[in-house]
Amino acid sequence: MLLPRKSKFGLVPCGDWRYNRNMFKSRIYLSVLIVFCFAFLAGCSVPGSSNPPAIDDSVTITGTVSAPIVANQGLLGAAGQSNDATAFARFASGSTLKVNGRVAEFSLNDTTRELRVEKISPAAAYELELRRGDFSLIAFVPHSGRQISLLYGLSLRSTAEWYLRAAFGSSQKFSIDQFAEYQVNSGLIDKLVGSLQTELGKSGLASAAWRLAASNGASTLVKDQELADVMQRAGNAFSYNGTFSGNVVYWRLDGSGKPVMEVQAAVVMTCSTSGNSVNGSFNIEPQSTKPIENYTVTSPPSTVAFAFTGTLSGSYLRFTRRAANDGSPLSGKDLDSWFIFPVKDGLAVQCDNLDLAYRTGIQTRAGDFVLRKK
Repeated sequence: MLLPRKSKFGLVPCGDWRYNRNMFKSRIYLSVLIVFCFAFLAGCSVPGSSNPPAIDDSVTITGTVSAPIVANQGLLGAAGQSNDATAFARFASGSTLKVNGRVAEFSLNDTTRELRVEKISPAAAYELELRRGDFSLIAFVPHSGRQISLLYGLSLRSTAEWYLRAAFGSSQKFSIDQFAEYQVNSGLIDKLVGSLQTELGKSGLASAAWRLAASNGASTLVKDQELADVMQRAGNAFSYNGTFSGNVVYWRLDGSGKPVMEVQAAVVMTCSTSGNSVNGSFNIEPQSTKPIENYTVTSPPSTVAFAFTGTLSGSYLRFTRRAANDGSPLSGKDLDSWFIFPVKDGLAVQCDNLDLAYRTGIQTRAGDFVLRKK
């Protein structure tokens, strides 16, 4: 028979005391188990845990370096006058590399002349500049995965290709990465490479003159050229079906065809395709105006709304807007031509006025008129 025992707090039943002791042990075991489970989970990566596994999404870029013949030793520093092994080694040892404007560590094999740069943060495209003294080789490459190879390596050809991209993009107010899916016309590259090598053969060529020659040479080759004459899109087919919109800028012209007013507008374009034919509509709602060179804006431009039927050629859409047959002086006449093409951020619109009598057509720089799919 169990008898109660005494304590300073009074009588405690023995059965209750054993029950409390067993409960105390159970709680200890449960606490130990919980601590063990937390320790186990802390060392493992499970969905929702505070220690997810580190995912390495960095990019590695490789390409062959081809240093051109440079007559002016001052331009190329200690690299020498010819592209021999010794000169190349000096060029490599004193070079620095920037990727998208940031200095990057790289390796350069003296035998194969392959450059390798690792642990690059992913981006839509990459610009690499390998500099030695006052001379640099530049390459542009779009993102295509974690292992990327430079088509032209780092060479005079890759440098010419970059200058052509930059020249065409700047003329239309585009950043160079907007054309990541495009390849530059090889004939234009050939012409600029020949011109650049001729410049590098001049013993008195200074660095400023070299860069100016490269920039001016590229600008001359792309001047007044359409996109299709400079670059060809190499990406997947683009679908024009749907609604596209954006806040854009276009020009109004004076009687001589000179831009006198910038118009900021909200634009909506709808499209449906059938084969190579595109039916659609534009609604262009002016929001504000900005005079150019002190031009006096007497009245704000009105809303422009019209339907169109265009033709697809690859990824490019073209059509001409005509005035309605309403008996007016412009009745049935061409107002403006439209050339629409894909870029990184959506669709760019190049529009040129065709109305030489009243200049009622719209004029754009494609980089100012980009529409994104809604």
